Amino acid sequence: MKEYLDIFLDALKDSAMLLPILLVVYFLIEFLEYKKVLEFEKSNLLKGKASPALGALFGSVPQCGFSVISAELYSKQKISVAALIAVFIATSDEALPIMIANYKSIPALLMLIATKIIIAIIVGYLTMFAFSKIFKQKHKQDHSEHIHEKDEVTHEKHEEHIEHEHIHACCHHDISNQNKFHWEHPLIHSLKIFIYILIVNLIMGVIVHLIGENNIANFLNTSSAFQPLFALLVGLIPNCASSVILTEMYISGLLSFGSIVTGLCVNAGIGILVLFKENKKIKENIFILLTLIVSSLIFGYALHFIPFDFLLL
Repeated sequence: MKEYLDIFLDALKDSAMLLPILLVVYFLIEFLEYKKVLEFEKSNLLKGKASPALGALFGSVPQCGFSVISAELYSKQKISVAALIAVFIATSDEALPIMIANYKSIPALLMLIATKIIIAIIVGYLTMFAFSKIFKQKHKQDHSEHIHEKDEVTHEKHEEHIEHEHIHACCHHDISNQNKFHWEHPLIHSLKIFIYILIVNLIMGVIVHLIGENNIANFLNTSSAFQPLFALLVGLIPNCASSVILTEMYISGLLSFGSIVTGLCVNAGIGILVLFKENKKIKENIFILLTLIVSSLIFGYALHFIPFDFLLL
């Protein structure tokens, strides 16, 4: 019994050390949202040729709401599919605050951000080309413009309705109309991620105790080729917890850099769920999901066998 108490205390200590930094990061993000610094949905640039690059940059900000907003806007044809894909790939949900809080992983964090932005831009532009060929996007846009000119009054009413819609992120807070500073959200979000981290640390501690650290290391080494696939399956879980699990496993040395790239590129939080809920074009949704899966595996495996051990101090 004493051994399990020690496991709990160690997990609590490791998790508590991250809490102050998580609070700082999420209060900063909330402040930037309050000041409209991160507002991008009104920009027409996210429908043009520069949309993959801009989507990658916006997605790299550690904010779970971006993938949700992007999915909502795509369903209303306000951003391109290339921008949506770029946001989904670039976003890392809770990975960035956790790695910021762990100074030993700062080099890996910088490498991860750069890698995901590059992948997001590449896949975004490839998607722009492939999507237009498969779904004849230009024809649909021309048809949409024709309908707009034919029924302008109805369109304006629809736009007015959209402006009053409320978009909710993973913590169920309104991210569509940020008119005041909500101090409670970063506090709740930090505590929620703290609990996730604590649970993950507890589970990992119990597993290590029962199986043995050497046995786990040997298993992961002998089955190294399957690590990106495992990370992919975890990353597909539409929840903040998946990015927490992947990050904690990487920091602990249980996953390769290529594996965490795979898991975090395919992980878009609840953005995928919002996409399937709001966008009624199922074939497009499936195309987007398959693009995430295939591109994440390709780039993840390309990086998996490159030694990046030096990134963790």
